[in-house]
Parts: sequence; structure tokens; C-alpha cells
Amino acid sequence: MARVRNMMTSAAFLAMLGCSVALVAGFFGTLHPAFDSFAHFRVHLAVLMALCALPLLVTSFRLQAAAALLFAGAAFATTSPVPRLWPVQAAYEANPGDQPDYPGDQPDYPDDQSVYPGDKAVYRLLQMNLRFDNPTPEKVLSLIGRTQPDVITLEEVSEMWKAKLGLLASAYPYRILCPYPNGVFGVALLSRRPFAAGTQPRCDRRGAVAIATVDFGGTDVDVAAVHLTWPWPRNQSRQIGGLSEEFASLGETSIMAGDCNAVPW
Repeated sequence: MARVRNMMTSAAFLAMLGCSVALVAGFFGTLHPAFDSFAHFRVHLAVLMALCALPLLVTSFRLQAAAALLFAGAAFATTSPVPRLWPVQAAYEANPGDQPDYPGDQPDYPDDQSVYPGDKAVYRLLQMNLRFDNPTPEKVLSLIGRTQPDVITLEEVSEMWKAKLGLLASAYPYRILCPYPNGVFGVALLSRRPFAAGTQPRCDRRGAVAIATVDFGGTDVDVAAVHLTWPWPRNQSRQIGGLSEEFASLGETSIMAGDCNAVPW
């Protein structure tokens, strides 16, 4: 029995040690993309390390276990939202009192502006990864019809979706679809608002980014739909480097939305 207990203790210690090494690696993503991949599993590794450490608190490894628990807690804390001590420009939310009290379409305001009572312009952007082989595309079209966003950014726009999105042509006449080489992971940007005069929407050469300058009631805003590949061992890091010029071309007032295949932290 003692031998079995010792083996279990050793196994738990080794597992705890392995998790700690992987957690540490996740904080050195700037050195190599492989390390960055560990960061995507920080929550999982922190919880697993804590579970391995708990039973070791009553063994000769109690000091190591206590240190592991502290490290696991600290690592987990880095994944939690941090309260901001400064204002965020994009953090405006309309007050409930500003919302029109009706369930259907927005009322007709001058120049078709999305303006709520109180003359506060509120524009909506809907971001979605469509799933290239989505079995229920009608649910997506229904969601768009219910929410009526001003701009829509989409990923995994496969050949199947091109025909489906064509049904929205009258409601969203301003659009750009950027096909991906494999015909599956394209991106698209649809808008009810016109593109700014004198500008042309564009795709990057690999079809991972769609960019358009949208006229929001006289204010021009660069909007980009982006779809990044998976982290290492895929080529996400190299892809971001290749897109650096596209990102740098965005104006000071811009919105980039998409599927970055990355955790927020």
C-alpha cells in the first residue's frame, strides 16, 4: 500500500511539475511562437496544476505544492479581465432610455441614420464566423434580419455562403467578399452604410482580410474583417507579420473585427 501511495505521490508531483513548465513557457511567447501556443491553454494548465498540487499538501512535497498553488492562482489571474482605470473610446453603450420602444424595424430618420432619441448616433456591427459548412444557414440570415446591424464582418465564407449572402444584397448593397485559396476560409464585409467617396474596398493577397472605409453619417471609419489561422505549429505568427502593412494602413479611426484564433490574454 505504501508503495502504491508513493507512486501516486510521485506521479502527481511530476504532473504538477510538467504543468508548471508549460505555464512558464506560455509567458515567453515573444521568443518563439511555440511558447505562445502554451499560453492558449493557460486556464487548463493552471487548474490541472492546482488539482495535482492539492493532495501533495499532506506529503513531503508540501512546500512545492504550496508554491505551485500560488503560481497557478497568479497564472489564472492573468486571464481575467482587469478593471480599466482610464476611459475607453469604444466603450459607449446607449442607455436603456435612449432605445426606441418597439420590437420591429428602426424608425425612419433623416438620411437613414441610426439615430436614437436624444440625437445620439448608434451604429451596430455584427461579427460572425459563419462556419464554412454550417448546416443551418437560415439561422444566420434570421439573426441578421432581427438585429439589422449597419455593418457585418464575416469569416469562413465558403462557396456555399456566397449564394446565401446574395439574398442580403438589397439590404446590404455595399460589400466585399475575399476568397481564400482553399475556397473555405474567405472573409466578407457587408454594409448598409455607403463606402466613403473616393475609396475602394480591398482584400489582402491571401483573402484573410477585407477592408473598407465606411461612411457613418459623415464620419469615415476604416472597418476590417480578419481571419487568422491557428497558432504554432500553424503559421499564425508569420501570417500576422505578412499582414502588418494591411494593419498599418488602417486609419486612426478604425474597427477591426474577426476570428483571431487566439485567447483574449
